[in-house]
Order: sequence, then C-alpha cells, then structure tokens
Amino acid sequence: MLKKFIPTYVAKSVFDLNFEELYKNNIRLILTDLDNTLISYNDTLPTNELFELKKKIEDMGFEFILVSNSRKGRVDKFSKEFNIRCQKFSKKPLKFGIKKAIKMANKNYDKDQILLMGDQLMTDILGANRCKIKSCLIYPIDKSSEHKGTRFNRKFEQFFLNRLKKRYPKIYEEKLKEFDLL
Repeated sequence: MLKKFIPTYVAKSVFDLNFEELYKNNIRLILTDLDNTLISYNDTLPTNELFELKKKIEDMGFEFILVSNSRKGRVDKFSKEFNIRCQKFSKKPLKFGIKKAIKMANKNYDKDQILLMGDQLMTDILGANRCKIKSCLIYPIDKSSEHKGTRFNRKFEQFFLNRLKKRYPKIYEEKLKEFDLL
C-alpha cells in the first residue's frame, strides 16, 4: 500500500517538468490537477506563462485534460479560458473521475501513455497509482492559500512521507525529501 504514494516523477513546478523526456518515454496524455498545481487557490485564470507552456506541449503532440476535485465555478472558468476539457469533482484518489477524464481524450491511450500531475500525495499520486498510470508530484504553488480539506490531507501526507522515509530511504532521498521540507 505504501508504494502507491510514490510518484513516478517529481518537479518543482509544471514549468520545470521535462516534457521532452516525457515524450521520449511515450507519454501522450497529461491529466493535470488545477489548484496549487497550475494556479494557486487565490487565482482563477491561467497566466500567460501557462498559455505558452500549453502551446509548447500541445505542439509536441501531448493532449492535456484538467482533473480537479473541486466543484466550483472557478474550474469551469479556468478550463473555458484555457480551452481545455475538464473533469471537476473527480473525487481523487478514487478512480472514477480519473477514468472519466481519460475517456474524454481524443483517442484511446494505453495506461503507460498517461501521466497525472498534481501537488498532493493523498489525492493526485495515490489516484494515479491506483489507476496504474504514471504520476508526477508537483510542489504546491502556495500552501498558505489552501482550504481546510487540503490542509487536513497534508497532515495525512506527512504521516505517509514519514513512513516512506523509513521504509524506502533511497526513494525518499531521490524523490521526496525536498517536497517534505516545504
């Protein structure tokens, strides 16, 4: 069970992710969380930098779909402005919303071609690993803006980080140590 909290990749931000490497590794569909992954909870619209990144990765041949646990209108507003399909109220780490997002894709992808990126071990990484797709842990943009539910999840996240540190010290050092220090 503990291994389900280990991400395939880790990046300080979506802008630090090596999309060329992902493409070489046959990733073609990128599912992404919204809050604290693409924008902070305080923001509602994509930045110019995000628009540039989206164009770059779509030009490379990636498909991009938003997968958010939020039900709020800000998800719809963001997805409309960003011109991206979205699955809101996805209930990550449950498989339901992730699978629904995968079905939204323009084509059928093998599981090894799909990556879910997000800022939480408890929702994004666990959900991706439960669906047997690749995962990327993105450092949260602004923890101070997080809502109560996310802060609650962070306490459980810390518990699992401590367990991972003891059980898989090499993986912890390579992938999770810096994230844990945030």
